[in-house]
Amino acid sequence: MASRLIGLARSFPSNFHFFFSNRNHTLKAGHNFILNVFLITKSTSQFATLSSERKLMNDVARKVLSCQEPNNKIGRSPDTADPNSNIPFQVTPKSVANKNSEKKQSSQSILRSYFKLTKPNLTFLVTLSSICSYAISPNSVSVGELAFLTIGTALCSGSANAINMGREPEFDKRMTRTSLRPVVTGLITPKQAFQFASVTGSLGCLILYFGVNPIVSLLGFINIGLYAWVYTSLKRRSILNTWVGALVGAIPPLMGWAASSSLAHPGSWCLAALLYAWQFPHFNALSHNIADQYKQAGYVMTAAENPKLNARVALRYSLLMFPICFGLSYFEVTDWFFQIDSGIANTWMAILAYRFWMQQKHNHASGHTATPDAKQMANFHARKLFWCSVWQLPVVLVLAMLHKKGQWDRLWHYMGLNSEYSDPKQTKLAI
Repeated sequence: MASRLIGLARSFPSNFHFFFSNRNHTLKAGHNFILNVFLITKSTSQFATLSSERKLMNDVARKVLSCQEPNNKIGRSPDTADPNSNIPFQVTPKSVANKNSEKKQSSQSILRSYFKLTKPNLTFLVTLSSICSYAISPNSVSVGELAFLTIGTALCSGSANAINMGREPEFDKRMTRTSLRPVVTGLITPKQAFQFASVTGSLGCLILYFGVNPIVSLLGFINIGLYAWVYTSLKRRSILNTWVGALVGAIPPLMGWAASSSLAHPGSWCLAALLYAWQFPHFNALSHNIADQYKQAGYVMTAAENPKLNARVALRYSLLMFPICFGLSYFEVTDWFFQIDSGIANTWMAILAYRFWMQQKHNHASGHTATPDAKQMANFHARKLFWCSVWQLPVVLVLAMLHKKGQWDRLWHYMGLNSEYSDPKQTKLAI
């Protein structure tokens, strides 16, 4: 059979001309490209060259696959050669790659944990109230001053929140809402939380001191202590913690106003009162649906201790929003059109607070036991009031900025539509 194949190959020598020049029209082992042993005659000399041919093919394959010379071509023996020296790209062992990936994920997780220490949603709201107050204040706006105010207020708020988390891990882990906080889960220790708070709080106060003014810096420092120590301690002792917490929310508007105007202006205290009053319908509605969790965690909240009072206070301060907004127009912080559209937002919240209070009054009337359906209805009204408060405050603040006193007159003047307008600031400078 082998002789027949060899004869066939000799009959068609041009078949091998594609790879080798075979002018003698004979099959030679040295010219064999595919190394098929059946095409090689059974001669001793031909089998002697077979091992060398295989070695040659191995070298060729190595050069093609690795794009490099084999190890024995560069002066190294195959036994001592680096197994990765012929690989044309860097190969990282799987274990090392996993370690690097885990290290990167760990770093990102730590950064996220420190970011969560600041309670980003609450910090954003606090900073927003300060920015809006600065924009509503009568004096001119400086972009640089506004930037320092924003950064400093955010850092001070984040510092207070970090201290709050560092002090309460044993209580926070008992509540579903706070059980995944970084100090509770052990991602950050209380000591690390306090260190982070020290750095951010100090940096925030320094930014406010040198970038804005000492009064704003002092207010930021007071707010850290009021929230992190007084409010946090009262949460486990008295329902008065809610009123103290409302004071904490009233200070950022004073910071924004004091950045550009005097706190002797009644408008600054109207804005502070607006934030103070808003927190009762907002927090009392929030705490109603998790009152049992607060109680189990060891917190003394009005929603758990006196549910009827909790709803009544929410209604009382919802109604207080009307005279506060009236004061902004009366003291010429806003124009009188502000009373129309702000009144719509205030009415919306007051109606929901009234429904919540009426349901709680019925549920907790003396000698009456609330049915499960009645309790569920109170929960429903509390949720609606909470989400209303989430939108009501930003709407009122934005409307106050749009209705800032003299703002539209200045706009018409700059557009050339009101030539009789004279800027009071320029007049004051001229005098």
